Amino acid sequence: MLKHAGYIYCHDMERLSVPLDVGQQVSTFLVNSNVRFSEKIMWKRIIVLANSVKHEPGRCIAGREFFSNSGSLEVGSWIRPVSRIGEGQLYPRNFTFADGNVPHIFDVVDVPIEAEDADPTQPENLIVSEEYLWKRVISGEDIKQSAVSDFQNLIEFPRNLWLQPMVKTDRVTKEFLAANPPSQSLYLIELHNATINRNERRHRLHFSLNGASYDLAITDPLITHITGTESSTVIRKGLACVSLAPAFLNKYDGKEYHYKLAAMVVKND
Repeated sequence: MLKHAGYIYCHDMERLSVPLDVGQQVSTFLVNSNVRFSEKIMWKRIIVLANSVKHEPGRCIAGREFFSNSGSLEVGSWIRPVSRIGEGQLYPRNFTFADGNVPHIFDVVDVPIEAEDADPTQPENLIVSEEYLWKRVISGEDIKQSAVSDFQNLIEFPRNLWLQPMVKTDRVTKEFLAANPPSQSLYLIELHNATINRNERRHRLHFSLNGASYDLAITDPLITHITGTESSTVIRKGLACVSLAPAFLNKYDGKEYHYKLAAMVVKND
């Protein structure tokens, strides 16, 4: 089961056998709801893979572009909608739907975009328009019941997560990243035998990827839906959206680092 945000996603990381009418219903709805353009904005359709805390009550929302191609449903590049405020954090006025609800993980939503961002350390950033409301095209609950719920197509296999020699694996220096701009600052990776540890109110995700060990702060606001009150939780199999944050001044050594964060964690045991 995939657990996140109060949902229980019944999925064994393999393609589901779905009744034809359910798959057709979802596909038809998406294909007939084409992304729209105007002189001022461009609508981008994404499947939400992160909705994490960023300067509370701010949020960082990100996902993969979601579109129809010759009748089939496909995912494209990462998109991180950002505002013009602070570090680009979004506030409820930016992402609340007309019905008062907000995006959940695996929702498919239409996002109004007015401009590209110019941050080379986060090349996925697109500036949202505040003149239009976001629109939920289909909920994560409906996605999990359709053939679209084959999350295997979303999982990525990077060689490493922005490793810098002689630096802790949860960060890279501002200078290193400026000299080595990333092709992407978001990944959805599969977890195997990972551990979530809690220290007071803070949670950290411990996992290995291609021989390297990572210990990342978790910014998923609903992580306790997985951990409860336990101080340590094992994830035998799951997913994590890992994000590279803007530069932050470390008060202990006086250096600026881009920290790596676990923006979303899903347990599939």
